[in-house]
Amino acid sequence: MRLIVAIFALIGTMTAGCFQVAPQPPLPPTTMSSWGPAGGFTLSSGPSACAGHATLTAGHTSVTDPCFTSIDNIVMCTDTSTASAVQCSPGAGYLAISGTGSDTISYVRLR
Repeated sequence: MRLIVAIFALIGTMTAGCFQVAPQPPLPPTTMSSWGPAGGFTLSSGPSACAGHATLTAGHTSVTDPCFTSIDNIVMCTDTSTASAVQCSPGAGYLAISGTGSDTISYVRLR
């Protein structure tokens, strides 16, 4: 009886590795625009969006990406580790991030 259970367990373990779900393809880029009495905005998403995560080293890090074009870029940064203040400064080809310790920062370039 133990031999039969062991054989079925081995067969189950071997077949479980065969039933893997393929990763989903990335969503296509989408652009949405809106206008109202107070002004308007355009939001773009997908692979062309400039977003990601960065881990601070001693409270500072820099992200190098050509999607950051100048100091006029509008960026949004959030500390996902703790409720701490974060400073993000875009430049030509980089984003400088300052915060606390070794926190993880999420960033996105809005425009």
